[in-house]
Amino acid sequence: MPHARATLHPPVDPSGSDVPSADVSTRKGVERRTDRRLTPTDLRNSLVARYRHGESVSLVDLSIGGAQFETPRLVRPDADVVLQFVDSQTREVSEVVAHILRANVSALTDGITYRAACAFKRPLSHPTLLVPAAAPARATAPDHLKLDLELKAIFEAHFKPSRAAYAVGRRDPSSLLDALMRLRTAAESRPDPTDRQLGGLLAAMIPALQRREPTDAIVRKLHDQLAGQLPLRALRTNTAGKPLVQDCESITLNLGADASPAPLAITAEFPAGFGLDASQFRLLKLSAYLVGLVDSWNRHPVADAPTASTSREPEAAVRASASAEADARHGPLPPGWNRVVLRYTDGQLLHGFSNDFHPSRGCFQFSPTVGCPAAQRLVVPIARLKAIFFVKDLRGDQNRVDGQTFDHEPRGRKVQVTFRDGEVMTGSTLGYKPNEQGFFVVPANKRGNNLRAYVVTAAIRHIRII
Repeated sequence: MPHARATLHPPVDPSGSDVPSADVSTRKGVERRTDRRLTPTDLRNSLVARYRHGESVSLVDLSIGGAQFETPRLVRPDADVVLQFVDSQTREVSEVVAHILRANVSALTDGITYRAACAFKRPLSHPTLLVPAAAPARATAPDHLKLDLELKAIFEAHFKPSRAAYAVGRRDPSSLLDALMRLRTAAESRPDPTDRQLGGLLAAMIPALQRREPTDAIVRKLHDQLAGQLPLRALRTNTAGKPLVQDCESITLNLGADASPAPLAITAEFPAGFGLDASQFRLLKLSAYLVGLVDSWNRHPVADAPTASTSREPEAAVRASASAEADARHGPLPPGWNRVVLRYTDGQLLHGFSNDFHPSRGCFQFSPTVGCPAAQRLVVPIARLKAIFFVKDLRGDQNRVDGQTFDHEPRGRKVQVTFRDGEVMTGSTLGYKPNEQGFFVVPANKRGNNLRAYVVTAAIRHIRII
């Protein structure tokens, strides 16, 4: 709305006589913050405020019980003024007596500007200030269904071959593991026991997927986890080829019937006479999605997972690969590969290689050797790390201690990072953001073995700009 200057005049009532400030004493202490407040953006020029004699003021906010406004003229607390509000369309004028509750200097540009807060002696009536009727509350699903639906979405995304992003030969293994790790984190933080049990199932399943264990081995792990919650005798897929046990209760859940020409069924067997309650059935259904996901994932080849027929190499090629690997630890690397040292929050160290790291993703693939088989690769969740060090040589110098002073003029801001375990690292950064997963730091000493480090924000106690 247009901002015009206003001139203060002695307080007068609508009839022109002075307005005694004592009349509004009853409004002192009244809580006006419960009224709906409109900003200039909300008003969108529908109302213009001014003093009674025509000088405009700039509204900061407005409610039926009071307003804040700015003016270049001196405003004193406990004074009374008469304000008029003009409808921009109808030109109808609404007039109220306002008592100044507080006033202060709000700006010194082009002179002094005062901001005043006032309470109206009577409510201001205008259609713009009416509170709209509340919309009827929509029924919301139980909170736990969010996890159920998320797991179902993950299953369908990686199970349905019709989805191009996960078609055979094009699926990205890290995308599945990243989604499952986010689900695990959410499940473990929930107060509901079934949610936490889902977190335990994922904790057993994710490392097995990282090691690319066979389906039967992973299903056994899930069975062992479930056996602590349910009297489970067996848990199998329709591909297991084993007959059902006699004299038992069995529940079969069909998964992905509309997603594949070979629908998947998960069967759970319980002692005779056992019946599941609602929470137990929910846990079984969640487990079925996990079993089906593992079975489907292992039945379809992954883009970077070589088959047994293609993984056999002639003996001469194996020797050549071993020789190249020895050179790779301190010599040139294939394009896109980096030597990395992973430092976990628990102190564990891993030395190896990666050509898969990206700071926007939640995990990446780590290889103990360059070009190793897919079965030897490890998918590393960044949340478990303290830092990733990109190094010149994997052997390094164990006796070297890098200094904390700069031996070069850095391009970014100089920072000193203190980790939660007390370690201090000095360097420079171009992209530190407190709300990001991590950021790169170039060491202060370029003569050391570290080229740069990706520091995980959650592992930091504090960071100081130096």
